Amino acid sequence: MNLGQQLSYLIKNTPVIHDAVVIQRAISGVIDYFASSLQARHDIDAKKLLSWIDDEGGRARAWLVGQKKLATARQAALFNGFQAHCLDYDDVHSDVRGHPSAVILSALISSIRLDNVDLKIDGRRFLTAYVIGIEVMALLGKSVNPAHYEKGWHTTITLGGIAATAAICYLYDEPFLSQALTLAATQASGMRLLMGTPIKFLHAGLAAEHAIQAVEWLRAGIHAKQDFLNDKLGFLAIYGQGNASLDLCYWGKPWKIVEPGLWFKTYSYCSAAAYVADAGKLLYQHRQLNVDDIANITLFFAPENSDAALIYRLPLFAEQGRFSAEYILALTLFGIPLDFEQFSATLIPEHIQKLMQKMQRSYQIQLPPHRKAYNGRYVVIDIVLNNGKKICQRIDIPKGSPQNPYSQAEMLLKLINAIKNQQIAEKLTQDIQALATGSEVSRFLMNYVFRL
Repeated sequence: MNLGQQLSYLIKNTPVIHDAVVIQRAISGVIDYFASSLQARHDIDAKKLLSWIDDEGGRARAWLVGQKKLATARQAALFNGFQAHCLDYDDVHSDVRGHPSAVILSALISSIRLDNVDLKIDGRRFLTAYVIGIEVMALLGKSVNPAHYEKGWHTTITLGGIAATAAICYLYDEPFLSQALTLAATQASGMRLLMGTPIKFLHAGLAAEHAIQAVEWLRAGIHAKQDFLNDKLGFLAIYGQGNASLDLCYWGKPWKIVEPGLWFKTYSYCSAAAYVADAGKLLYQHRQLNVDDIANITLFFAPENSDAALIYRLPLFAEQGRFSAEYILALTLFGIPLDFEQFSATLIPEHIQKLMQKMQRSYQIQLPPHRKAYNGRYVVIDIVLNNGKKICQRIDIPKGSPQNPYSQAEMLLKLINAIKNQQIAEKLTQDIQALATGSEVSRFLMNYVFRL
């Protein structure tokens, strides 16, 4: 078998997962997905996309999460992916260097027809499909990164559409899996240039939509029999910047949702800035620190290019600040909470701008590697005061990363804050957990279409 056939064989022949640890990680991912999505349901850009969907029309059959209405499967995938990602509040995966659940779960949920619930979908197979989607996305990411990401591709869309297609095909045991992966792969695109704009969030929706389209086109009889992992003209050869290999020897050993695991967030900015935020919060508490006394600040990143996602060094608008180490650090040093209001489409105040202008980045850290550093990455913030004194803070394992996770109570609070109703949040959590016992997915979704 060629490489694409090998991957398809592994996906198709994966038995429904019963491992308690794996399933619990999947349940946590689903809970976080709803928390991230529902927090954004009143976002102004989400409402603009919703208006476009209303204008386009179509056969309503799939759930627009949190909007109390149905739309076409393609529209639902586009919207749900956008909404899940539009606050940058959703999970990330270090192998992907992007956001898997916003794409994969949006595609899976949108693929389920709620205008005709005769097709019963077992919750255990749904969770397994989700795990498989993350596995595919992480394996591709491990193969093409870091060159792919650093070249400027946005992995959430370039890898996400393929991964979501794998998940949908597994869920329905489609016979054309290999062709579907090829159709998804040929739609892959998306530039990191657009970080700090609503189009970055649209990428997650487009990736989910690509998956829906690939499956529906094949169901309609369109064919794409080429191997998307062809060694000369395939996805890896083109997008891997010369790397045309994919190691399938350790499929599910362990599952990528477990190791290295998903990184959950309770903040609305890029996880690459979490190191900086944690350091800044500690520096703010330092008894010798007064912002007015700062002469200059050096932000050390290890390894080099680990700050590639933080493309704005002197952002003008707060929404760009989601991808700015300097903006995040300035906020924390002033003691300003990193809440949603700090990342709106408003001009950054002058005093924040002045502090950012005192900052520079460096990759020449003269410190020994820390054995606890998550994924080999760490950040050091070095502040020089006007009197010549120095204050330094290093962060190796940010809060929310798999090695320093939030508690279940903290994750439940994220869902409660999004829904604004503790009783419904707790019931939704229970119903998501029930998927592991085989509860029917269509019925689960219908229970919440007009409640959330």
